[in-house]
Amino acid sequence: MSVNGNMSVNDDKTKNYSVTAGREDGGNSVSATAFVSGYRDTPDPTKLNAPPYNVAGVSLNAAHENGHAVGLKAQHIPTFGNQVTASSNVNVIKIDNHRFDVNAHSTANFPKNSPNFMTHGAGAEYMFKEKVGANASVSHTPMFKQTDYSVGGSLNLHKTPTSSLDFNVGANKTVTPFHNGNWNKGGGFIFTKKF
Repeated sequence: MSVNGNMSVNDDKTKNYSVTAGREDGGNSVSATAFVSGYRDTPDPTKLNAPPYNVAGVSLNAAHENGHAVGLKAQHIPTFGNQVTASSNVNVIKIDNHRFDVNAHSTANFPKNSPNFMTHGAGAEYMFKEKVGANASVSHTPMFKQTDYSVGGSLNLHKTPTSSLDFNVGANKTVTPFHNGNWNKGGGFIFTKKF
């Protein structure tokens, strides 16, 4: 069994923490993750009585050696409620240096007596030599008649059995009946270390 920890800092100086425990058996794997996003070390004076975090939750994932996977994530958003997301991934092509996956997800919100913010989505991801990747996804929230689009790319800069450094870029856009949003662009470096 392996245990990995991750910490990152957001632009607003809040922090994200996660701990993942996983087990591999013959190319198949299962993992569980606990996470907290948007954690504040000190109270925000502009948000009185706000909780010290934005989101906290757990996820369970299982993956097959052929690239197929399923996942379940539950999270608590203090000012909103609870969300449960089911996801799946199917590997369509895995030959030589090429890999192409398609995925889908659906999110439900609780308690049910609140407005239904259910969201559904799908996407695709291409990877070359486990080093260069591209992805695209779309999701829809019927209550708001809102559709979100996302595209991205990644480049692995360094990889060892216990660490990796990646550069990611991406853009996303939201479209509603009242607003055709602009593409928001971003990027960053991600360093991962396994303990």
